[in-house]
Amino acid sequence: MQFLPSGPNEDSTYTLVHRENHMLADAGRRMHPITNGAAEESDHVFRPVQLLRKYWVLLAALMILGGLVGITSVVFSSPMYRSHLIVELQNPNGGILRGAEGGGNLETSEVDIQTQVNILKSSTFRKHGADRMEGNVPLVPTRHDIFSRLRQRIHPATENPIEAFQTGLAVAVATFDARPVNKTRLIELICESTSPDVAAQYLTSMAAEFVNDTRQSRSQTTQITSDWVAGQIEETKAKVAETEERLRNFVQASGNVFAGQENTLDDTKLLQLKSELARIGNEKTARQTRYELTTRYPPEQLAEVLDDSVLRTYQQQIESLKREKAALLTTYTEKHEKVRKIDAQLLQLQKSYEAEVTSVIKRTKHDYEASIQQEKLLTRDYSNQSQRVSSEAGKAATYNSLKREVDTQRQMYQNLLLQQSQANLSGSVPVNSIRTVEAATPADAPYKPQPVLNISFGIAFGLALTAGFVFLRERLDRSIKQPGTSRRLFNLPELGVIPNLGTNGDGPAKRGWLGSKPQNGTNGEPTTSLVPHLSSPQFVTESFRSTLASILRNQAAGLAQKIILVTSPGPSEGKTTVVQNLGVVLAETGRKVLLIDGDFRRPHLHRKFGLPNEWGLIDLLCEDVPLSEYSAQQLGTPTGHPGLAILPNRVTQDNVAKALYSPRLRAILEILAKRYDMILIDAPPILSVADARIIAPLVDSLILVLRAGVTDRESAMDAYQRIQEDGGTLLGTVLTDYDLSADRRRQYYYDYGNPARS
Repeated sequence: MQFLPSGPNEDSTYTLVHRENHMLADAGRRMHPITNGAAEESDHVFRPVQLLRKYWVLLAALMILGGLVGITSVVFSSPMYRSHLIVELQNPNGGILRGAEGGGNLETSEVDIQTQVNILKSSTFRKHGADRMEGNVPLVPTRHDIFSRLRQRIHPATENPIEAFQTGLAVAVATFDARPVNKTRLIELICESTSPDVAAQYLTSMAAEFVNDTRQSRSQTTQITSDWVAGQIEETKAKVAETEERLRNFVQASGNVFAGQENTLDDTKLLQLKSELARIGNEKTARQTRYELTTRYPPEQLAEVLDDSVLRTYQQQIESLKREKAALLTTYTEKHEKVRKIDAQLLQLQKSYEAEVTSVIKRTKHDYEASIQQEKLLTRDYSNQSQRVSSEAGKAATYNSLKREVDTQRQMYQNLLLQQSQANLSGSVPVNSIRTVEAATPADAPYKPQPVLNISFGIAFGLALTAGFVFLRERLDRSIKQPGTSRRLFNLPELGVIPNLGTNGDGPAKRGWLGSKPQNGTNGEPTTSLVPHLSSPQFVTESFRSTLASILRNQAAGLAQKIILVTSPGPSEGKTTVVQNLGVVLAETGRKVLLIDGDFRRPHLHRKFGLPNEWGLIDLLCEDVPLSEYSAQQLGTPTGHPGLAILPNRVTQDNVAKALYSPRLRAILEILAKRYDMILIDAPPILSVADARIIAPLVDSLILVLRAGVTDRESAMDAYQRIQEDGGTLLGTVLTDYDLSADRRRQYYYDYGNPARS
């Protein structure tokens, strides 16, 4: 440990070291940003064991309360017995006019089943089922379990069987329900009642009523349908006769002879003329083409000439004679008799050939002219026939309309005859479409209340209510709870963690840090005291010694921390207790230590040591007496601990701010720094009054005290930022009133140093 040297230059050395500390603090603030998010995330880590230790009383109370609520619900609830019955709708699509197949598709079946379910659930049908039970009076069930006996004592049941029957029947009617079984033709009937016999009998009565109602409905529907079909048959038969008579009268009146069901004779003739006209047109085109070819090309190139057999014969004879002539000319001359004879034959054949060619060409022309004439005649006939058909179109339309009406009425008549036959057949066969698959039986035990289930639900509800309360409380709790939070908030060292007594097993939980007083003293301050420190629990003493080691570490590094101001964000956070006990453990190291009570409004450091406060810091500030004339007793009252003195304070009516801003405060601190090795100032909360901020520039560093579960993160951050803005050197933080029950490792080491547990 290093101390400032004594001598004439002590004041200047103190000032230089003070400035050096402020420069180092400013550099630290620039190098270490604030990480609020990480601290908040760490404080909300789920710790079930710690939460269970903290809220076990609430959990037990709510679970017990939930169990009692469950028991109460069982006792004050009337036993309810449930019964069920299953029926089968054998022909759900059994409409009489749906044909012989009767099955229908799945969608129609589901619609029919749902219709029957809605009929069963109607209030009228329920009343009919209840009316069938008149006169049946089942016995009231008696049970002998503990809840039944309690229920009988609190609310005795009526012994009148008629009244019990009426009550049970009313409950059965009110709770009756019908449910279709999915993908089947089954319908489940369910009801509850105060009597198991009433529930079973009511379902049986509902099933019987359902069967009877279905049978009556079927019979009535069959009769109504038969009557309706018969009437429709007579009416349709009359319509058929009427339409047929109208058709006959129209045919006779129009004098039109019809070739078929749709076309008249004129229509048929028109079609024939149209076909003939098309054929003649094609022939005319072909003949016209041949005729035009005869006028353009030589006869020898015409197809008619080339294909004519007579002309081909003439050509062959002419060619033969020409060959004979050529043979004779090799021997004879042109004037030879044989040669002239052949020439005469060739001339005769040539004339015959040309005459035949002329005849072929004339025939082609005559055919073309005949086609033209025939086309004209057919065109005239077609035009005349078209006009005639057009004039008869209205009659044909009327005829077709009457014919279709006759056909429609005949078809309707045939269908009605078929339906009448099916209706008569269906009505004559006795069919029961409802079948009971599973009959209703009285229940052996009540459906509800179920004691185990009700009590379990009550306990589970208490557990859930506790979990919800704990979750909301922990999420809304913004206080600092765990060690290391301040390190993550400010990026500054946590100098120490001061535990409370109640969680280490040395006394009742939460009885105070020493157990001699409640946790909060008269002024709300935690009451841990180490006076005399040898009688205090070892783990509390060790926590303050650990805190002191962190403080003295800076002095070992060459940073003079002679005057330290201890403050907190708000009141009742343990700063006075920290000052008191740090002074005790500092004095143990052989140093001369002075504790100054810097609270001018609620001073109580003197109470920690049982000393009066008739004289204190406010007197030194307000008097005009030179400081050198005060006695050593006035500048520091001994506490009884070797090396430890305090400068108390008292409440005054004077202007405290004026006294704090006076140069006399700096002079007082300089004189006291010469007389003592270390000075700890107990300042009021920095966020409540300005006293700590006024004194802060005159000290070497500050310690911020945070109380676990009391100081919230916002207040701690505001206090830290205010110290930074004022240029103060924050040495670190001290966490007080920490619960060790959830920190086994830290508790182990505290217990390790306790001789009573080693």
